Amino acid sequence: MAHKAKINRLFIIFSMLLLNLLLNRPVYSYDNAHFYRAQLFPGETRFERNYLSSFDITLAGGITNKGYACGNCEETCLLNICGCHNMQFLGKNVPNKDLSKPTDLILHQLAQIPARNNFAKLLFTGEFKILELVFSYYQNFTRGLFLHLHIPIRKLNVDCVSYREAPCPTDETCPNSCCVPNLSRGCPLHDPHTLWQAFLNTFGDILREHNINIGNTEQKGVGDFSIALGYTVNYEDTEVLDFIDATIRGGVMLPTSNIRNVDCVFSLPLGYDGHTGLFGALDVGLGIYDWATLGAHISATCFNSRRRRMRLKTAWRQTGFIKLYKDFVRRKKGNIYNVTGYFKFDHFVGGASFLFGYSYSTKHKDTLDCIPECISCEIANSACELMQWKMHTLHLLFEYDFTKDDMKVGPRLNIFYNHVLSGQRVFKTGMAGLGLGLDVTWE
Repeated sequence: MAHKAKINRLFIIFSMLLLNLLLNRPVYSYDNAHFYRAQLFPGETRFERNYLSSFDITLAGGITNKGYACGNCEETCLLNICGCHNMQFLGKNVPNKDLSKPTDLILHQLAQIPARNNFAKLLFTGEFKILELVFSYYQNFTRGLFLHLHIPIRKLNVDCVSYREAPCPTDETCPNSCCVPNLSRGCPLHDPHTLWQAFLNTFGDILREHNINIGNTEQKGVGDFSIALGYTVNYEDTEVLDFIDATIRGGVMLPTSNIRNVDCVFSLPLGYDGHTGLFGALDVGLGIYDWATLGAHISATCFNSRRRRMRLKTAWRQTGFIKLYKDFVRRKKGNIYNVTGYFKFDHFVGGASFLFGYSYSTKHKDTLDCIPECISCEIANSACELMQWKMHTLHLLFEYDFTKDDMKVGPRLNIFYNHVLSGQRVFKTGMAGLGLGLDVTWE
């Protein structure tokens, strides 16, 4: 009878796992660190209990029109985190230009004028909104081993996109783009003001000829699915601390999300843009005074290289997101690292807990290889969107655990807010949300 009961118990566990795979598209993942929103709290150590199952659903959202620019931590409009969009050199070194076409001729002549700060530059404004639904499933086995599955579902919007000219020089030094026409001292080739106005008049035609959309965008769908195996231990035989918990896990992140549209300048990736990732993480928790937990999380993710079509930078002075030339290249995505520390008032009143923490996240520089011969590899790899980004995040979380000692099914409810403190090349999108959890004890 005992043998039959054990078989039935294993059958129920794996049936629930299969059902979760089929119905929920296993969710809530290491697809977490992104430049466009605050990182969500990565979680605590796993509880060591044989055959414990945990289900979590998280709904979060945020909105912003601010970001942190490259090279410093000063706030700017989120569409200018890579600096002003330099239109003077937009067409420089772009292959196969036809100077008999008015648009290509304007691009060529504009690039011949001596460079000067704020000449022929555009500032873009816009608003970013995100809605994110995350599912997570944990399944413990025996001796501390467990399985973790998760994936997020996202809706990303960039709305209210518009642009204006950067403040232009007001003196008579060339080039003077818009303030006083026909001042061409030091510019023997062209009148900068007239040429700049001609560019603005044909800007829409230039974008259409290169199949570029600079308007509002929306992406929605699943992120990248993750599966991890882990080991956890809860050590309570200590005289100084209440407990010492440690969890280690590793796994793979599969590219289940759609790849961003390179022809939509302000489109954003739902996941990691078609790259497969391998990740590892370590969590440690220390129990203090029966009501407090001090914890830390460290994780790293590395990605494979992938051949894909991209918009490429063709001139050193090109800045911003708009690029005319596109071709197939091999892209090696930079590694992602995260360090989190937190302090938790654990069940300080009944089932109520409060947590605050801090995270530092960074993604290292992407590298392009197999560049077409007509494009400088060094220039292409200097594009701002390939550079390293950094983010500092504050985590606040309140949770109430309804579980009692004799309960086999324990529900949990939490509310949280994640605030971007500062960063480099990131959006300043705070994330507020609600989480529901359920722990099922089979023994």
